[in-house]
Amino acid sequence: MTDPTKPEAADEPLLSVRDLEKHYPIEAGLFSRQIGATKAVDGINFDVYPGETLGLVGESGCGKSTAATSIVRLEEPTGGEVLFNGSGRGRRERNDDGTHPHDVTRFDRTELKAFRRDVQMIFQDPSSSFDPRMTVGSAVAEMLLVHGMTDERRRRAIVEDLLERVGLSAADYDRYPHEFSGGQKQRLALARALVLNPELVIADEPVSALDVSVQAEVLSLIDDLQTEFDLSLLFISHDMSVIERVCDRVAVMYLGEIVEIGPIEDVFADPQHPYTEALLSSIPTPDPRIERERIELSGSVPDAADPPDGCRFHTRCHRVIQPEGIDLEQSNWRRLLDFRNRLAAETIDPESFQKDTPGEAGTRTDVTHDSAAGTAATGARIRAEFGLPERLSDRTAEQALSDAIERLAAGNVEAAAERLSSAFVTPCATTVPEDTDHGNGHRSSCLRHRTETESADSPPDDR
Repeated sequence: MTDPTKPEAADEPLLSVRDLEKHYPIEAGLFSRQIGATKAVDGINFDVYPGETLGLVGESGCGKSTAATSIVRLEEPTGGEVLFNGSGRGRRERNDDGTHPHDVTRFDRTELKAFRRDVQMIFQDPSSSFDPRMTVGSAVAEMLLVHGMTDERRRRAIVEDLLERVGLSAADYDRYPHEFSGGQKQRLALARALVLNPELVIADEPVSALDVSVQAEVLSLIDDLQTEFDLSLLFISHDMSVIERVCDRVAVMYLGEIVEIGPIEDVFADPQHPYTEALLSSIPTPDPRIERERIELSGSVPDAADPPDGCRFHTRCHRVIQPEGIDLEQSNWRRLLDFRNRLAAETIDPESFQKDTPGEAGTRTDVTHDSAAGTAATGARIRAEFGLPERLSDRTAEQALSDAIERLAAGNVEAAAERLSSAFVTPCATTVPEDTDHGNGHRSSCLRHRTETESADSPPDDR
């Protein structure tokens, strides 16, 4: 997904991420031959402009933190570009070989050191990034020493001033990390990130380990420091309420890809990707009188080593496009797809549904599963297990489901899976969605926005 827009008054992006990839090889065998790759970050694009805060949000495992560490080259990217235009560089033309002089992924050791002076990171757990044997003041001042400031008195004066700016005391310079609370340690992490006067700070889940009251204090401090130091922020979080509180724009990430990006007010008011809708529905409401229907996503996040074809979200999506000629309530359609996917994955044991069937007058009879009564009872249990109604409203869909259940009741999982797979082919599973521009820099990747699929998306969502 491209990010061609910029906030008003911004000339050019401070940071441009283009087609960034981080794949981890999967090796097997005596000679560790690569047989695949885990695609943690798989071709993401976004910009961060001077003075703005861009939020990068998604559930755990979507690739947010990996993207951050790849940008600053704590991990080496597999592919793509990271263009940094800070320190008065200004935008320049590409080299004759197509590379860019500001591409961080190609920086040598000296260039990378200068880049890391201008771009700092704050991590989720500050305790793990402080040496317990070193005073916090020395830990913060060490950054200045590494970058050439040999005057110890000057280093101490700078650090003491920063400690006070982040809400601590200059006297805290000589204390050790174990003497501070979690919120205080995060303030120390902020001081360390700011000691080199960077242009961009990447904050990776900086408040997720803190109590709610402490979160509010730290977020307010970040706001103040951003203004005071004229910072740009890439703020990473899984919490949409935190993103709404601190960010100007937001990029929503799922399974290694960015599926939606745009201004906070636009994305929160009118989300265009079903995954964004689901994330927003999880935000708690402070007023108990206000009811907000929560979207429950089915299934788990797919394996990044083998992501689904088409739209990667379609295996959990509550708005999957129905095949031509099928007209079901969206909730039943989702349950039907979950049943189909379980069959295809061969995770259903037919014998678990083949139990003794109650006979007449409440007695139990030894009815076999291949009898008419046994088949009907097994079918009822299958429908109940997957939340499917006794009869689907669409005749074509009901016939396919009945055929599949009959084959499953007979113990033929493969035939049942084939029946549903051939009957219910959604374009979401076969077509990779392209970007749709919704205006004002708001973009998303969802097949529902294609003109040719609008008619297929007509069944209402009865969440």
